[in-house]
Amino acid sequence: MRIVRPCAALLPALLLSAAAAAEPSAPAPYLAGLSGEWDLTGTVQGKPAHYRAHGAWVLEGTWLEFSMRDVATPPAYEARVYLGYDRSADDYIAHWLDKFGAAGARVVATGHRNGRTLVLDFPYASGALRDTLTLADAGRGTLLIESQEKDGHWSTFALYQMKRLSADSH
Repeated sequence: MRIVRPCAALLPALLLSAAAAAEPSAPAPYLAGLSGEWDLTGTVQGKPAHYRAHGAWVLEGTWLEFSMRDVATPPAYEARVYLGYDRSADDYIAHWLDKFGAAGARVVATGHRNGRTLVLDFPYASGALRDTLTLADAGRGTLLIESQEKDGHWSTFALYQMKRLSADSH
């Protein structure tokens, strides 16, 4: 009986914490701006790049999946970026999965938004990456990806101009 009482006393606390953990974070209105079809043009390491992307809510609206695919045939690059908002920490989380496999997916980014700009930091052991996503009115935006050099300064890894495609353009 002595063992049952402490366990019974802990049960309500455990149930409350489990319910709080199971409650999905509300979809962030900022992330909703990425839903739909996109055209991304720009450069990666100074070379021209052109992608088509699709943003959609997944997993009961708790993550926005932003799928990017090179327009070349066959595609030279493909990625899926999962973006979410953690209401309790008031920050954003990102998982970047691409054709290079699991080694590059070990790092989770965290970030904060200031107005229409979201900055995500990916602390890779081989060198940090920083993604700066700015969404403007009229379905336009930019995505700047910077890499941190060994001396600490940041340089442009990739820069894309983003344009939302109309529903009848695919």
